[in-house]
Amino acid sequence: MKLKMNDYLLPEKILFNYEELKQELVEKIAYYETLVYTDEQIKDAKADKAALNKLKKALNEEKNRVKKEYIKPFEDFEKKINEIISIIDEPVVAIDKQIKQYEEKNRQEKLERVKELWRSLDAPDGLTFEKVFQEKFLNVSCSMKVVAQYMNDAIDKFERDMQTLEELPEFSFEAQQVYKETCDINKAILEGQRLLKIQKEKEDYKKKTERETKEVNSSSRTVEATSVSSEKMWVSFSALLSTEDALALRNFFKERNVEFGHVLDGRELYLISKVFQQYYHAGIDEIKEECEDVKTVFEKLGM
Repeated sequence: MKLKMNDYLLPEKILFNYEELKQELVEKIAYYETLVYTDEQIKDAKADKAALNKLKKALNEEKNRVKKEYIKPFEDFEKKINEIISIIDEPVVAIDKQIKQYEEKNRQEKLERVKELWRSLDAPDGLTFEKVFQEKFLNVSCSMKVVAQYMNDAIDKFERDMQTLEELPEFSFEAQQVYKETCDINKAILEGQRLLKIQKEKEDYKKKTERETKEVNSSSRTVEATSVSSEKMWVSFSALLSTEDALALRNFFKERNVEFGHVLDGRELYLISKVFQQYYHAGIDEIKEECEDVKTVFEKLGM
């Protein structure tokens, strides 16, 4: 099938008084450009404007009339050609549908071969087929050799990056988990750095809290010690001391201006009570003379 065009005459050149009309208008426009209407001449100005617009309208109308006459043969030709094209489109669509079905069938068959190739490789944990697959693998121009090379390169890169992350000083495990999800080593390293920053901030906060707690406790003890030192009371205690220890304790009491004295035992307290029972009948000196033990107690008491 072939389009055959019969001989036809192109439209002749359309002739009109182009030069004459153009020259006349150029002269007229030059006149109008220098013309200044007075108030009394406004009526003339409106008339001149109407005359120019009338000429402009006549030119446009004639142009459109001639254009329609000349375009009629082409419009008839265009209509017939478009009708033939629509007839051609019907089988083209049907053929194209079969071609696409064939190509899709081939793509699915190749997809299965690509999956089988991936299963035959020793892929590391975390690197899945979906993360490696590229749509271009299914193109006719992409050979299985190219696909295999791409997959092996992806496995090598994954293992190198995982080893790099393994050597991170902190949070290497967390960084590796991010890499397994994204296959983006930059994101994985940034995650490790983020977690390290949080850990440092947590440690700094803990140290600060402990320091502030110690300061508060120290301040509380100081206040408590100050409160206690403002009040004095007699406290009895016993201690096993050497002579040197006793002298040192006595010197400490003296330096702190602490009053101290002998602590009576049970027998001495009994003797004291006995003295006071007899106090009504005799003086202290007489009691001392009567009982040597009582005399010893009173000497301890400085009496």
